[in-house]
Amino acid sequence: MAETSCDFEFMEYINESSVDPNLICGICHKPFKDPVCTKCDHTYGRECITHWLTNNVENFCPVCLSQPLLVKDLTQASRPLRCMLDQLRVRCTLCNRADLQRGNFLEHLNKACPNATVPCQAVDVKCPWKGRRDELDNHVSTCVFETLRPILASMIAENQQLMKQVQKHDDEIKELKSKMSQGATAAAGDSDNESDTVSVSGFSVDGSTQKEEDAIFIRNLPATIKFNDLFDYFSKVGRIKYDVRRQKVGVFIFKNPTNKDGRCAAKVIYVDKESAAAAVAEYNQRHVPQWNTHLQVSISNPKKSTIRDPEKANKGENTGMHHEAKPKAEGEKASNQSSNATNNAPRPESSDEQNKEFMNKNRRRPPHHPKHADKSTN
Repeated sequence: MAETSCDFEFMEYINESSVDPNLICGICHKPFKDPVCTKCDHTYGRECITHWLTNNVENFCPVCLSQPLLVKDLTQASRPLRCMLDQLRVRCTLCNRADLQRGNFLEHLNKACPNATVPCQAVDVKCPWKGRRDELDNHVSTCVFETLRPILASMIAENQQLMKQVQKHDDEIKELKSKMSQGATAAAGDSDNESDTVSVSGFSVDGSTQKEEDAIFIRNLPATIKFNDLFDYFSKVGRIKYDVRRQKVGVFIFKNPTNKDGRCAAKVIYVDKESAAAAVAEYNQRHVPQWNTHLQVSISNPKKSTIRDPEKANKGENTGMHHEAKPKAEGEKASNQSSNATNNAPRPESSDEQNKEFMNKNRRRPPHHPKHADKSTN
């Protein structure tokens, strides 16, 4: 493990005047504690050269003035130099022990120094205590965290597992939001191609088995409505459905290409019927200034297979009976005309020869006298 200046905070050299000049820092003129080397091959104490570069805008080497010199370019001093330092005698300023070599100081500080600050051995179960090493045994004998270690360890392990699951869910949510954003952008680009048709199935466009009560149908929208504007407005209430497979948002705009300037309609699919019902209650008959319209919002009716014109949707229901009655009336009229034509057809006139023959037959035929007439004369 790399040494740092903090590790040698409580160390001082004994008889510094006898230390080799090659082991002296050129900035503080004291033996190195945590030596580092520059790109120009000069060695300084880490704390000294870091402070120097932080307070000098020009960032140059104190010895050769080469620049630029950055903190990130500093490297650990060579092993021979560090081995020479480890042979020097040092004293611990915490316990005043003086029979130490620099190479053994860290082991003394971390394992033996009675005055060094150490944490409780129950720190893994969140015990906050810190104190001198010679006071640790007394604390442990009364430490509540150490007594409850079995229970706390189980709770901490379970909590860590839950945190991992939460992090996993957060990552999934971020991924879904990213896909929704991409899907919304893509849908905005092709919304006109997908929905600007004369006859569009307003309730099966998304190819899903969406329930009737999970969607709303919006009328009286301006022809200039944009996908993103519609999505932003109607996503304030409830959660709009997102198809992960198709990467599509459940928002569809229906326009009539024969009347580009006319009103249009739209369908918004929510994830549940509660969201759809809330959207109807919130938006129906609402005046939207930016669109200059009063919205007409209702739950979708999937039995209507096509939407020919949003403004004439209601008229289509009323005219349906007339369309059915008209063929019947026309059929009756045709039958009457056929009968009249038969009755009024002109009869063929007799020719002159037929009239003469008829007259001759009547002349030659004797008069007929019934028997009862003869009896009456007698």
